[in-house]
Amino acid sequence: LVQYEELTLPISDETEVRGAGANMTVVEGDGKAVIFSVNAKATLSGLTMTGGAGAIQSNADLTLRGVAVEDNEREAAGGGIQSNGPLTIDSSFIGFNRTNGSSGGAIQANSSVTLLNSTVAWNSSKGNGGINGNGAVAATNSTVVFNSSEESGVGVKGSPLTVRNSIVAGNENSTGTFNCFSVTEFVSLGGNVSDDATCGTGATDRPNVNPLLGTLALHGGTTRLYDLLPGSPAIDAASGCPPLDQRGAARPQGAACDSGSYEATPPPLVTPSSSNSRFFMRVGRKLRLRDYAIWVRLKCPRSTVSPPCRGRAYVTNPPLVFEGSGPRTMQLRPLWGKFSIRPGEVEAVALRRPFGRTSRLPEKPGKWRVTLRVFANDGAGEKWNFQKRRMPLIAR
Repeated sequence: LVQYEELTLPISDETEVRGAGANMTVVEGDGKAVIFSVNAKATLSGLTMTGGAGAIQSNADLTLRGVAVEDNEREAAGGGIQSNGPLTIDSSFIGFNRTNGSSGGAIQANSSVTLLNSTVAWNSSKGNGGINGNGAVAATNSTVVFNSSEESGVGVKGSPLTVRNSIVAGNENSTGTFNCFSVTEFVSLGGNVSDDATCGTGATDRPNVNPLLGTLALHGGTTRLYDLLPGSPAIDAASGCPPLDQRGAARPQGAACDSGSYEATPPPLVTPSSSNSRFFMRVGRKLRLRDYAIWVRLKCPRSTVSPPCRGRAYVTNPPLVFEGSGPRTMQLRPLWGKFSIRPGEVEAVALRRPFGRTSRLPEKPGKWRVTLRVFANDGAGEKWNFQKRRMPLIAR
């Protein structure tokens, strides 16, 4: 872990910065300055950049390989990365970054972006929640999901935007789902899976479907990504894939390779004597505010195959809608929390902002509505996920 105070790490000559792995080497900012300032050709690999006022300001040719850019927040620029030169991202995770301006929540790019075998998730902005590209953006076997715009933005934008073998889903703005947008003609090279029709409607694309994503975790790699649930339309949906997925697992594992950054391993054959039960957690019907957090009650079932129930819960950030006397809205920044619950027990889980930052929360009594997502698994690998829109939030 590297810590610094109000110091940007400059790169002014051709440089490679190599960590021991994004799950082992962490460069942590203090929220007051961007972490890396890149002014010459550079490669950053095997490290996590977190807690900065933006992780990277790049004015040169930059390659990111096996990195995590997460939990950064910047004003009036890319929440995770601000790039003015060619940007290549390979086998990386860009997530939980935010800007309060109209730039990209994850990436603001004024030159070309190449996204390969990478995951861009849970970023937010007033503009385009994920990637805002003013130049060409090409995504191959990548997963761009659950990014949000406070206004009318989109998950990923390019000029042009080219997408191949990718999952682009769950990206929301103030009016609903909006995943892909190209300033010039959109180019689909096939194999794309999306829950709207903006990311390709060709013969090998699968629009307007739920990609059935599993849990956001390492899954044996060094950077986080979503696995695929059984029956996902992304399984065996792609062709011409790179030989490895984001984790470094070989492609294909089945009849064909999978769309997105994760290559699913075919399930083992189940004999009649095998246990194949799936667990389901219980979620409280209401959320409550206390101590600058939103609290949700979760119960781990007694029938869990292998205890405990572990995972994360998230509250997403479309504007909160107040249901009371007169219309009122409030913008909520993303909050999340981890949990580990023993079978048969109930736990109140606090969803907060990272690094001790507080989020603007309703102060007046009333009933608000938010979107809650919960992802969990047990010790045997059984997976469960939950989403409910317009979940009641009780303010004090």
